Amino acid sequence: MKLPIPTQPSHTEEERNTLKMRVTLLLLCFIYALKAQNTRVIQTPGLLTVEDGGTIILQCVLDAEGTRCYTVVWAKTDSRTKMLIFPKNGADDGSGSTCTFTVENATLNDSGTYYCSVVLGSMTYFGSGSNVIVTQANRTEPPPVDILWPRSAQPRIPLLCVVSGVVPSEVRVFWVIDGEEDSGFTESFWTKDGGEVVESAQNRVLVPAEEWERGVVCTCVVEYAGKNFSKSVQNEGSPDGCAVLLYGIIAVAALTVIVAIWFCVFLHRGRSVRGDGGEREQRRTTDLEHRHRSGRQERGSAIDPTISEVQYASLEEASLARRM
Repeated sequence: MKLPIPTQPSHTEEERNTLKMRVTLLLLCFIYALKAQNTRVIQTPGLLTVEDGGTIILQCVLDAEGTRCYTVVWAKTDSRTKMLIFPKNGADDGSGSTCTFTVENATLNDSGTYYCSVVLGSMTYFGSGSNVIVTQANRTEPPPVDILWPRSAQPRIPLLCVVSGVVPSEVRVFWVIDGEEDSGFTESFWTKDGGEVVESAQNRVLVPAEEWERGVVCTCVVEYAGKNFSKSVQNEGSPDGCAVLLYGIIAVAALTVIVAIWFCVFLHRGRSVRGDGGEREQRRTTDLEHRHRSGRQERGSAIDPTISEVQYASLEEASLARRM
């Protein structure tokens, strides 16, 4: 008995078309992936410095077929907040492959890093970025420099050199500590000036406590607009020792004042006692003189009546004799 040999089912025309479509899509995806890997976004310039009120012009070249400027999105990274911002104006919506981003009447707030990005299928490609620095116009005087350090004792003393009104890319800040150069670490910080946020530069360095206590000279050197200027600082003694010395001086001064007041009071009392004794002695002398005079007057008054009586008796005897 012969068994029937199974035969392969024949593919219908619809199934063959579906298979072809799948293979075609797979090939297209593979080709698209290879093309995406070769896609380049060239962004210029890498660094741009303009004065406030000037114009910012950035370019982005798309080196891929099928990409046009209307597919480009510009983004800005805020240097202060590190947030990604998408500017609403300034992008070129043309159909070419060289795209331009323009900002007129630039302000200090327009400083930051700008990126152009292009969307190609499900992938997004970014340019290398353009660092834009907006500076104050017509600035001739050097920016102010300040050095800050903690008053408390620490194993390593942090020194902070603050250069106000400039960004790190405009200046070179370094330290000279005990005759040796130290680059330190330069970064940006922001302060609010009216309605604008102003970016400034600061450089930090750590000095060993032994060197700081020894009183080494620490100099912050700033190179700006082709000129060098600096500011120095050094330890002038322990804050605790200064406080003890100050309190000691205050205590000695207070004690001196108290002794002087006590001495003045003592002298015043001595003079008062001597004055009272003199007055009492004078009054006593006056009383004695008054009593002496009164005694003499009383004795004189006692003698006069006797004399008068003797004289009267003598007169009577003389008168009697004449009568006889």
